[in-house]
Amino acid sequence: MKNKPVILVVDDQLQNIELLEAHLVTQGYEIIQAESGQEALEKLSVNQVDLVLLDVVMPVMSGFEVLAKLRANKKTERIPVIMITAHRETEDRVKALEAGCDDFISKPFDKHELLARVKSLLRIKFLNDEADEAREYAENIIDTVREPLIALDQDLRVVAASRSFYVFFKVTPKETVGQLIYDLGNKQWDIPKLRELLETILPQQATFDNYEVEHDFSTIGRRIMLLNARQIHRVWGKELIILLAIEDITERKRLEDLLTESELQYRRLFETASDGIVLLEKSEGHIIHANPAAGGMLGYSEKESVGKKLWDIGVSLDMSDFPKIMQSLRKSGILNYEDVPVKTRSGQELYTDIYMVDRAKLAQCNIRDVTERKRAAEILKEEKRFIENALNSLHDIFFVFDLEERFLRWNKTLNTVTGCLDSEIALMKLTDFFRNDDVARVSETIRKAVKEGISSVDALLVAKDGRGIPYAFNLALLRNLQGNSIGISGVGRDITELIKAEVALRESEERFIQITESTKEWIWEVNSDGLFTYTNHVVEELLGYKPEEVVGKKYFYDFVPPEQREQLKKEINGFFAKRGTFAKYPSTNVHKNGSIVLMETTGLPILNSKGDLLGYRGIKVDITERQKLEDQLRHAQKMEAVGTLAGGIAHDFNNILNVIMGYGGMVYASLEADSPSKEQMTEVLTAAERAAALTKRLLVFSRKQVVEMKPVNINELILGLQKMLARIIRENIELNLDLAEGQLQVMADGGQMEQVLMNLASNAKDAMPEGGRLTIGTGLKVMDEEYVAAYGYGKPGKYVLIRVADTGQGIDEETREKIFEPFFTTKGVGEGTGLGLAISYEIIKKHDGYINVYSEPGKGTEFKIYLPLIEAAAVLEEKTAATVPAKGGNETILLAEDDAALRKLERIVLESHDYTVITAEDGEEAITKFMENREKISLALIDMIMPKKNGKEVVEEIRKVSPQTKILFASGYTMDIIKTRELTEAGFDFILKPVLPRDLLKKVREILDK
Repeated sequence: MKNKPVILVVDDQLQNIELLEAHLVTQGYEIIQAESGQEALEKLSVNQVDLVLLDVVMPVMSGFEVLAKLRANKKTERIPVIMITAHRETEDRVKALEAGCDDFISKPFDKHELLARVKSLLRIKFLNDEADEAREYAENIIDTVREPLIALDQDLRVVAASRSFYVFFKVTPKETVGQLIYDLGNKQWDIPKLRELLETILPQQATFDNYEVEHDFSTIGRRIMLLNARQIHRVWGKELIILLAIEDITERKRLEDLLTESELQYRRLFETASDGIVLLEKSEGHIIHANPAAGGMLGYSEKESVGKKLWDIGVSLDMSDFPKIMQSLRKSGILNYEDVPVKTRSGQELYTDIYMVDRAKLAQCNIRDVTERKRAAEILKEEKRFIENALNSLHDIFFVFDLEERFLRWNKTLNTVTGCLDSEIALMKLTDFFRNDDVARVSETIRKAVKEGISSVDALLVAKDGRGIPYAFNLALLRNLQGNSIGISGVGRDITELIKAEVALRESEERFIQITESTKEWIWEVNSDGLFTYTNHVVEELLGYKPEEVVGKKYFYDFVPPEQREQLKKEINGFFAKRGTFAKYPSTNVHKNGSIVLMETTGLPILNSKGDLLGYRGIKVDITERQKLEDQLRHAQKMEAVGTLAGGIAHDFNNILNVIMGYGGMVYASLEADSPSKEQMTEVLTAAERAAALTKRLLVFSRKQVVEMKPVNINELILGLQKMLARIIRENIELNLDLAEGQLQVMADGGQMEQVLMNLASNAKDAMPEGGRLTIGTGLKVMDEEYVAAYGYGKPGKYVLIRVADTGQGIDEETREKIFEPFFTTKGVGEGTGLGLAISYEIIKKHDGYINVYSEPGKGTEFKIYLPLIEAAAVLEEKTAATVPAKGGNETILLAEDDAALRKLERIVLESHDYTVITAEDGEEAITKFMENREKISLALIDMIMPKKNGKEVVEEIRKVSPQTKILFASGYTMDIIKTRELTEAGFDFILKPVLPRDLLKKVREILDK
């Protein structure tokens, strides 16, 4: 509703206008005057008017004529009109109402009646305006949905349809809207299954999803559709009863049939495949199927494999982070793992290639035995190394050139013999090394080699200094795997292969350096004595040492804490003795500056052709930050467990307090005013209230407090928390309060506000290890448009400002930017979870407030909290409502409470106000008692936590037989079984323990009178 609704007052008598204006202006309305019908129409055309007070009898143009013109104009047709006349004839009233008048009042009128009718019509107008906006919003949403949507009224006629509906079914709005759904498209929609959904299923169920309908449409052919139906009880022109969302699954059905056939073929391949195949479920990686080949390879039957993981059947594939593996599999569709070691059931060691394929709901893991291939690869590697060594040991010339006779590779003997540099040879052809009389023969030999595959020639090789050296050259044609000619290789007698080996080695080293220097992992290599022989530059980033400082040092001795050296030496020697691989081996390393760095190491043995251990090579990864996060998570879980315990204690204590406060209040009320016991009973009740406040603080610690939004005086809250804050900070920290004068009232949950202040005080304590001053102040802040534009946050209005400032170490800009992030902390491991400020931020945000931090290193820190100010009238209204005495009644109430003392108290309180009470001590008895007396029970007062069945389960049983029975839940804290929001959305009421008798009676009466 607007801040000042605008009312047009039309009367030919100025004194009548002034009288009406005097009544209306005091109620906050803005008045526009018009002394004739024509003037009224002119002012309506240039002003936005919310309501018209229209005199019936006026010269020139009567009120009825003005009303007719007003209703004929689309701009003004919906403005509410109250007609005023001195006549009281029924005929005038009927005529006014028929002309479109919204209300009618006779002169002289009662002021209060006039104001009531004006207020009522304005409320209806603004509600209609909001409904129009909501309808337009809903229509826009419907038109943006890709799936066809159609809305039906209670008579199953089309009220609206989405744009996608018209496009998909090739119809127009004109032939759709207003039609009975079965009549659409010449009765194409008269589908028996659709009738069953609309006329049988939906009347019994408010919603129904995935209802499959298959039908042959003349316009779009045969379609299979899934219908999602919702009954919506809202006013939108005519009340909508059903919303149908239509999903075309024709193609999906066709694909499902193809998938079924594909699965049959897959099953046959699965059973007959020569590779071992296991199928893994995607959540944890457990095996659900294994084919016969897998059993033959690994020695485990399918029955023995099902339910286990890959490493349980000997596959040493690292599956510790299985969700991450599945995420990679979903992205790429297939994952390859080569040379994975496998140990069979009989103890045999194999090498396998593993291909993991994404199969929708499962992951297919193909295991191929490549032991022989790996052995052959090792042999090939040794043979290649042998050939390279042989070529490098030759004193003959060795060279390779392409089909254009450009040298591709050559050995050093060619440079030595010819005296040519590499750069010179690279620009030469083989014929450039010969004299003119030999060039033709060498060229012919090259052509012969290309044509016949091999050739040879004797010629004088001419060195750079002019010396001619006789050489016999053998040339051979080179082909690639496809059989295509790619070049010529040649050997010249007396020329070694050393230069070629050096070139090859240099290329290999450059490639290795490029790979190792571009990674972020520490790549290392040690010899069989455990001494570093290689490390990449990453070691300097991780430990502060340059690579040359690391080479030659002891791997398991020189970079670990002294107290761990002997144990690590023993473990590493064990790896060396077994020549085994190790993955993600945790270790503690010492940085050059003395700090500790946690790492995970993966290493593979380096073996020669005989299987002798030459050393190890592998990678190290810094896991220091990850370890900190894991420690923070464990600490947070521990605090959650402590909080749960605190919440449980508070729940039981609330029941005890309820009994103390209830009976104490009854005794107090029964004492005479001059009774000496009255003062003593006052002390008892005061102590009980303090205990209730203590319980609430315990619930604040456990984070299970019920969110109670009510007026809170911020100054009183801080003063009440002063002692607790003094206990949180150390004695060497001075606590100052700088509280502004006046009533600083906000709508808030007091417990959560206390939690925010305690979190900030705790952080301030940690920031002042040597002592200092903590200041908590309050004030009033007005945010205008200029303030919001300047600072980039807030909404214009009045705010209560809370300042929490310390004289501590302060924080830098980078830390300020992250300070409200969950799990961000500058404290050491085990000293904090990083949740305190994140929780405080969320609490202030939920209270429509703002929190900012101002700090510089060495200059302390100040937090500013802004909470919307509420006016004193709202506080007074709530306090006044609390003083109204509770009323009784003659209804029957079912009381279910497992605490005997509290059950007895509540029964006495209710019966003392003439209610009939039926009690139950647990959930099952509550259900039994209700079933026996359901005809006369008007209200069920149910404790949420009870033996045998909890409150939610009891109400579910009650609602099955009596959906209209009124329910009042009671509990000492927000439980995990059902949230307060769920209670509200389900139409339930809730009362928090401990509850005073008058509050219980007031709540019961309020619910019964709904």
